[in-house]
Amino acid sequence: ETLKVAIIGAGLGGLTLAKTLLQPEPGSRPVEVCIYEAWDHWKVRGGALGLAAGARILRRLGLGDQLAEVANQVDGFDVHFHANGIELRSMHLPACTAMRKDLQKILVDSLPSSCIKLGHKLVEITEGTDEVTLEFENGESASAHLVVASDGIHSFARQKIFDGDQPVFTGFRVLYSISSKPFRADPTVANVHWKEVEGAGYGLLDMTAGRGESRHDVMIIIMRSEEHVSDRWDSTLVKERLEEFAAHVAPDHPALGKAVECSEVCFDWGIYKQPTRDSWISPKGRVVLLGDAAHATAPFMGQGANMAMHDAFCLGEILMNEAIAVEDGLKLYETSRKAYCEAVVSKSSMVGGLHTASGFKAALRNNFLCWMMLRTMRKVVATDPTARKPWEKSPRRFSRFFQQWGKKIHSICSQSAKV
Repeated sequence: ETLKVAIIGAGLGGLTLAKTLLQPEPGSRPVEVCIYEAWDHWKVRGGALGLAAGARILRRLGLGDQLAEVANQVDGFDVHFHANGIELRSMHLPACTAMRKDLQKILVDSLPSSCIKLGHKLVEITEGTDEVTLEFENGESASAHLVVASDGIHSFARQKIFDGDQPVFTGFRVLYSISSKPFRADPTVANVHWKEVEGAGYGLLDMTAGRGESRHDVMIIIMRSEEHVSDRWDSTLVKERLEEFAAHVAPDHPALGKAVECSEVCFDWGIYKQPTRDSWISPKGRVVLLGDAAHATAPFMGQGANMAMHDAFCLGEILMNEAIAVEDGLKLYETSRKAYCEAVVSKSSMVGGLHTASGFKAALRNNFLCWMMLRTMRKVVATDPTARKPWEKSPRRFSRFFQQWGKKIHSICSQSAKV
């Protein structure tokens, strides 16, 4: 029987899953896939992205040439870390940078238009034993054997099918400016500057995403905030406010003043993460979470889009394997991805803490912890989703052993707590 898969949300995760499912190999399970997107036109939220695992996946899916046309530094780039005007360390990241809208277009153009339905905002979802029924705001309805909720941090599907938890504010805030007018002298490198003003720590990142007509120079300011700032990408900041802030925090920054002058849009963005949940699989096994709907994270390791695309590629390969029952496949997907993603979410918040450290903690970061942070980032960026199939044993046997035992202990403790 053909497996009918409905994907909620046409972000990078949902599009990557559809692309993976529509590239069958000999002996693959027959799959019918449809993406349902709430917006009635292509509207991209977000700006620049660093791609490592995501770039490897696009190349495996046959989209490497298209990526090379829009990405900056496809062979990797250097990041330089400074504190109080002094360079501390640098590292090479085997990753590239591109604008989210260009990455979305690459995937959309590679898919048949018949599998994408715009203007389908989900308003009701009912999970049965054999299938899931979907109802949309435009009056249409659909059904599928499996629904993949890739509709972001505020996932409607997650709130309806799983318990209604809400994203948690991390205590971090980001000011984010984007300019299509180049203001950076060297687009081949990225710079991180750590500043401390009146006892508060700030992290400033300047980088270039995209190339040619797609090039955008970006300035990001990371800070702590007791105020729960909106995480919506339409939460813009008045340019004059950014200018005042720049003059107060880093008047001597080599690129910040130019960024303010050239910026076309400035975001004021609160950083939230998804609470850890026991499972990404619904009680009846017909709905599964993917990307930000499962593990929204702080962006300080640049892994949000990479993890969503990795989720999608992993799940797609599993569903295509006819030798694996769908129920078992979903469990394999969760085992392969959940612990890893939760670890990255935790590490991302820790890195945010290092970016905004002050006083003794800042001195500790500059002299001792910086190299540990870089080591962690290198390890995460080196992740290759295409190196092996999800059902193949990991060469890291001891890591897998402790991961499985951790899951068993968690299960036992959860059962004891219920008793």
